Amino acid sequence: METATHPPAAPAAAQAGAAAQAAADTSGLDREVLLAGLEMMVRIRSFEDRVQREFARGEMPGFVHTYHGAEAVAAGVCAHLSEDDLITSTHRGHGHCIAKGCDLEAMVAELYGRETGLCAGRGGSMHIADFSRGMLGANAIVGGGIALATGAALAADTLGDGRVAVAFFGDGAANQGVLHESLNLAAIWRLPVVYVCENNGWAESTPAGYATSVVDVSSRAVAYGIVGVTVAGDDFEAVYTAACDAVYRARAGEGPTLLEAKVARIRGHYIGDPQQYRPRAERQEARRRDPVARLVEQLGTEAAPGRDAVASEIDAAFERGPRGAWPDPGTVERDVYAPAASQRAPVAAPPADREITFLEAVHEALRAAMAADDSVVVLGEDISGGGGLGGPHEGAMGGTFGATRGLLEAFGPQRVRDTPISEAGFVGAATGAALAGLRPVVDLMWASFAPLCFDQIFNQAAKMRYMFGGQTAVPLVLRMAVGAGLRAAGQHSDTLYTAFAGMPGLKVVAPSTPADAKGLLLRAIADDNPVVFLEHMGLYRTTGPVAAAPYEVALGAAACVRPGDDVSLVAVGECTLRALDAAEQLAGEGVSAEVIDVRSIAPLDAETICASVARTGRAVVVEESPRRCGLAAEIAAVISENTFAALSHPVARVTAANSPVPFSPPLEDAWLPTAADILSAVRAMA
Repeated sequence: METATHPPAAPAAAQAGAAAQAAADTSGLDREVLLAGLEMMVRIRSFEDRVQREFARGEMPGFVHTYHGAEAVAAGVCAHLSEDDLITSTHRGHGHCIAKGCDLEAMVAELYGRETGLCAGRGGSMHIADFSRGMLGANAIVGGGIALATGAALAADTLGDGRVAVAFFGDGAANQGVLHESLNLAAIWRLPVVYVCENNGWAESTPAGYATSVVDVSSRAVAYGIVGVTVAGDDFEAVYTAACDAVYRARAGEGPTLLEAKVARIRGHYIGDPQQYRPRAERQEARRRDPVARLVEQLGTEAAPGRDAVASEIDAAFERGPRGAWPDPGTVERDVYAPAASQRAPVAAPPADREITFLEAVHEALRAAMAADDSVVVLGEDISGGGGLGGPHEGAMGGTFGATRGLLEAFGPQRVRDTPISEAGFVGAATGAALAGLRPVVDLMWASFAPLCFDQIFNQAAKMRYMFGGQTAVPLVLRMAVGAGLRAAGQHSDTLYTAFAGMPGLKVVAPSTPADAKGLLLRAIADDNPVVFLEHMGLYRTTGPVAAAPYEVALGAAACVRPGDDVSLVAVGECTLRALDAAEQLAGEGVSAEVIDVRSIAPLDAETICASVARTGRAVVVEESPRRCGLAAEIAAVISENTFAALSHPVARVTAANSPVPFSPPLEDAWLPTAADILSAVRAMA
């Protein structure tokens, strides 16, 4: 066994690591520990051998990647974890599931896409999870589970419950930016997380020697001031010992470890992979490095006395698992959102008793939510300082616009965390924290920055509940500023309404008044689904009546903000103000315009919108996004599908131009939808 250790840069951390090493000394493992490890490795190997055979018969759908050759890693690491500890996995995750104690029959049923599977057939081999066992999911996105485990560790640290999180990933993920963002986050917050790189030398068909700039992935740990260790991944004793140290450090509050286990990929990247890219001699060497055979040889021929019991267990799982019922096709949209019945009713709004700004309303909602629930945490860039709320240093700290000013002093650094500028890292961590018991509210600054972390929003937060068969909730709020008109140009002015609305699993909210800003944000934080909360910058200084006491506005409900009889103006966000302006001018012309504030983009309140249009017979949809494939087109389609017979004219759209937001004031003014544009659309119907 050869182990290379790269100590933390900080002397204090190095001393702490040395103390953990001494306290967790496991040299000369007890034979019973080795036998238990071998039994787990045999269980994993037997399962994967059977999967290999059954898949070849053509009855198992999808794609399957087996864990052959890395059994010692899952067994050696998970031996130190309790049922409450949390792990994230990869597309090659069967071994991690088994080592964490997942039910074999339910695993098999999931591989066959059955309703009785761990994820009710919604995930399959590459997306398998069992939250009851602390298994937060296999992940088909390379490196997809790394930030989630970081967030799970953040939840454990915040709640102080002693849990440890482990992220398993391959050498291909070692070059993903999210790993480096996560390592940095975990290091600066000293989170109880272990990053386990299973380095089999191949990122699909690309050799690690070509794709990775260092020989040992663990050597990168020194850049983050954390412990890095490389071990022979085919040596159970080496993995067990290194994992013991790493888990001890994490549980003792000494921070993260980057543990690299060098394994041999005995099989191809996937079942059926011809491996033409791989030298024959290397494939033969991989078989010689078989970790199961190595431990059997070490322990002697009488080893693994439970082999017959394991075989019976595997046989029973593969006998019963495929017999489960197929999911009912009528349930295809089940579990996209947490059911409304599982959530409490909104808190009704008391009478408004004063006027405040939109920005102050957002601040009040954050403060009230944090005061009422210790699991609510706020994180983002520059959120902990002063400024904002009309102060002389607005935009300096307390969030870009000051909405979080004073929260640090009120609730402390465990619940108000400034992040580095690493959107993928901290949005992914917030998602993992939501899976592990917190209700994070993330300040993402501008919606234009969201593409930096679309994977974490689209492939992780939005899909988790559905993909894992409704096992989990994802109570996450992503706050971000949207909108043009402030001369901020193309990379600080997007709304991205359509992008977010098109992601099943997200709820998307765009309030237009201070009262709705407070009530919708409080409801979004209480919701058990990921909510994108879009705050138009043009509204921040607007004022309106708002109740001082906490209250909630239901998500998914539009509001009629001005009644009328002749035409329905259906507006989104700040465009509601433009619609109200136009309605006032139309009244002077004898036209009665009803204004519907959409408020909730997803789910969309089609009933309220269509009821208005069915009565007026005319509709103009107003929203601040480029016209092509925009939200206005979707709303127009909904209106046409449901109220076609009542329409006297085609639905009109008033939108922004089909270009990025320009900087020059005359160009930006021409880009924006205006009250004059709405008037023109209505007059064209006359």
